[in-house]
Amino acid sequence: MTTMAHVNLKPNVTRVQDSSGFVGTVLYVGPVASAKSPEEIYAGISWDDVTRGKHDGSVICRSTNEIVRHFKCGPTQGSFLRLSKVDTGVPLTPELMRSRYVKPDAELIAPGNLLPHVARTSSGREKPIEFWGEVKIRRRQQLEVVADISLRMLGISRPCDVEDRSQMKEFSHLTGIDLAGNLLSNWEDVLEILKLFPNLQSASLASNRINDLGLVDIGEFTHLRALNLNNCNIGSFQTVQLLGQSMPNLEDLCLAHANLSDIQSHTFDDSGALDLKNLFQNLVLLDLSDCHLTSWETQIQPFHSLPKLESLVLNDNEIQAIIIPSGSSNEQTAFQSLASLQLAGNPISRWTALDDLNNITSLRSLRLRNTPLTEKLGVGEVRSTAIARFSNLVFFNASPISERERIEAERRYVSTVARELLLLSSEGLLSSVLKQSSNEENTDGALGVNLKQNDVYARHPRFQDLVSKHKDTMSALTAGSGSYQGGKLGEDIINVTIRSMAVGSCDHQPLQKRLPRSLQVGRIKAMCARAFGVDVDLQILHFRVEGDPFPSEMDDDDNSLAYYGVTDGAEILVNEIDVEAKEREKTRQAEEHTRRIEKHEHYISIVQSAQKNDRRIGGVATDTMQK
Repeated sequence: MTTMAHVNLKPNVTRVQDSSGFVGTVLYVGPVASAKSPEEIYAGISWDDVTRGKHDGSVICRSTNEIVRHFKCGPTQGSFLRLSKVDTGVPLTPELMRSRYVKPDAELIAPGNLLPHVARTSSGREKPIEFWGEVKIRRRQQLEVVADISLRMLGISRPCDVEDRSQMKEFSHLTGIDLAGNLLSNWEDVLEILKLFPNLQSASLASNRINDLGLVDIGEFTHLRALNLNNCNIGSFQTVQLLGQSMPNLEDLCLAHANLSDIQSHTFDDSGALDLKNLFQNLVLLDLSDCHLTSWETQIQPFHSLPKLESLVLNDNEIQAIIIPSGSSNEQTAFQSLASLQLAGNPISRWTALDDLNNITSLRSLRLRNTPLTEKLGVGEVRSTAIARFSNLVFFNASPISERERIEAERRYVSTVARELLLLSSEGLLSSVLKQSSNEENTDGALGVNLKQNDVYARHPRFQDLVSKHKDTMSALTAGSGSYQGGKLGEDIINVTIRSMAVGSCDHQPLQKRLPRSLQVGRIKAMCARAFGVDVDLQILHFRVEGDPFPSEMDDDDNSLAYYGVTDGAEILVNEIDVEAKEREKTRQAEEHTRRIEKHEHYISIVQSAQKNDRRIGGVATDTMQK
């Protein structure tokens, strides 16, 4: 623990910790109006944990009985500490680094390959826990052989003293260091630490309140390849630009929870794009999650010039639409190497807001969750629609897309859009018939239908291409009109195999059925009850398609096959709830609950008995003293 005089405590900069591991920021240094001594100096702390403190930075003055505010924070986030109680952390010393690893000749924690613990089996017996290879593991964990070291949450706030830095050459071989969750609070100290490791390629400074870079001599870090600055209280894109100048070979850069809303206020070139010349030319991954970004066109599109950018993470921002401006060359506007994009948690509410993603021809993976668009649709419907609308995707929400799944999704998409066009055609025909019966011209009705059809084509830009792609297998459609040549679309019907996995009917022949995608799960359960003799209330249905490692549960009787994304050729598995096993589990849980209550009550009775004895002894002692 290190305490400092108040002259070294910088409000809104210095980080401190308490004995319980809670971390906070000094926001005030000076006398406190409610203190007994008006001359005593206190540090006002705003804790990262909003429930750690006792007030919001205000107190009631002893002399005036009025509220005095010394700093501002959450209602239970603030504390005042005497300077003697302020712990500003420790330096990164050679001794601290060595203490992270056990010496080769230290006492074994598992002598004879047995740990000093036991595991209790279901029958109540105790089994010893074996630990093999402790010496071998220990040899691999020595500082002289490891390449990466973790120094997370150790209260490190500054580099070691100058006289100790010669000893740091012992660790010059390290290529990775994790300093996440410490008390680093300024870039001068951070840069000094980074310079202590000349071969460093990866550094994590996450959850250190480092703030923005000022006018300091950064130097060059040409060896650095990965830098994690998540949750470091960065509030300006200028800091990012300065880092790009000093770290030209960065490949991974994480900036989550920074405030980079001022991107567009920094230097632009003549074309209106951010001047990133000679900056981040080797960047492969960029994480801008929760960075207060609101516009793709002005805040994200400028990064299109990064030649090697493959992965872009934009989760939890306020981006509503992807807008890639048209240009004379697609290379001038689209991300030429971008393969993975994450947009979870953005307020995207329309599929058309994402259509410009098709202009990024290199895009192979998309994550889209927790958005207004996905919340109102079923998981299967979201996935199927995304696969159909974005032609180049190979992964969606980290799950691979098979060729068969793509064909099914595109055919279903064509069917849905064609049905919408058919309804518009039917409305136009009905309107025409009604006008003719009254001897009126129908020019307005035809014009209205054409406008609506054009709107459908605009909302589904891939429709006509998909009709042409699947015209040989979807004879019910004409390539240009989107109308039916026959009755129902065959794409609404899927072939499924229904197989019973229940004990009493697992030997029954599976059912081969052609079912409409709109069929509800409850109807399928009724069908299975008749075929396999399994009570509807005891059924659990899952489905799987070829290539799926695990089946997916269909847990809502009111949802349809389309909702869950059941495709042609899928297999539906019928499982039966084991009533007796369920009752046994219920009984076991009740007994465990009763046992815990009895144990707790027994503990309380022991504590109460001890308290009574203490009071009795205290009373006897008092009586003795009075006598």
